[in-house]
Amino acid sequence: MDNTQSPFLMACSGQVPDTTPIWIMRQAGRILQPYRELRRQHGSISTLFNSPELAADITLMPIDLLGVDAAILFTDLTTPLAALGCDFTYDPGPVFARPVRTAAEVAALREVDSETDLGFVLETVRLVRGRLPASVPLIGYAGGPFTLAAWLVEGHSSKDFPALRGMLHADPGLAHGLFERLTDLVCNYLEAQIRAGAQAVQIFDTSIGLLSPEQYDTFALPYLQRICKHLAPLAVPIIYFPLAAAQSLSHFSQVGANALSVDWRTDLDAARASFGANRPLQGNLDPCALYGTEENLIAAVRRILAQSEGQPHIFNLGHGVFPDTPYAMVKLLVETVHEFSRK
Repeated sequence: MDNTQSPFLMACSGQVPDTTPIWIMRQAGRILQPYRELRRQHGSISTLFNSPELAADITLMPIDLLGVDAAILFTDLTTPLAALGCDFTYDPGPVFARPVRTAAEVAALREVDSETDLGFVLETVRLVRGRLPASVPLIGYAGGPFTLAAWLVEGHSSKDFPALRGMLHADPGLAHGLFERLTDLVCNYLEAQIRAGAQAVQIFDTSIGLLSPEQYDTFALPYLQRICKHLAPLAVPIIYFPLAAAQSLSHFSQVGANALSVDWRTDLDAARASFGANRPLQGNLDPCALYGTEENLIAAVRRILAQSEGQPHIFNLGHGVFPDTPYAMVKLLVETVHEFSRK
């Protein structure tokens, strides 16, 4: 794809496009009626994740119904962990039958070849890329090593993930061994998505806010740097999204990502000053603004756009869409960004 055709890719590369691109975090599909109908028909969400035709349809829904400027691959953050031999079910979120907490369990993790072990995800990428307009990029993604480890070690969703955090103190060598294995997985997985047709990738670090800045330097930064270095020769933009981690803001410029996505807690000016002048930022509307009045939503969107005017910026929510978010408000959000950008 010619980057000049895509405001999203232009912004990712540090250019200032004529219009501000907007896309919605990966949960956008769940507010759409066609998605809800598919959930009703197929029951288990794992069927939707693991069926390329269905996953491709869902990936395209926000493009067709909301008019956003980039598509985000419909899969789950924990999807690649099953290829390690770590089986899980949804109840309603991922629940792992056997958490990984010992050296023997880390050693038993399988080597993953994404082309064979995660081929259904790559087929989804190919199907979507074949159906998207040339000017609309597809974003692939994976969880950061620390975030993936949080799921594997805890075994289920948690507010604080004490099992992994305890491991950092009780047996840091074991934690590093697990992070090494997960870094190998993420490198392989994201490279395979890019080769299948993804034109940008995002690293979601949704549990990274649990770390202090010193812990971030020790247990996260080296592995993120290795991922970015591994992907650099493929010449696609890498976006890093560290959720609720403003305490480590000064460290994110060292990751090696091309763009930084920030949540609603982080001021864009502070993020730009730390990440680097004229470097791309993504964000950062509070998803709960979509529950407010139309007048307040429009005002909040315009404040963010005005704050980023003249800078490479991708408008996005500061995290995912809640399931009961009114569709009309999301549509208004997209229209407001596009209207502002055309002025």
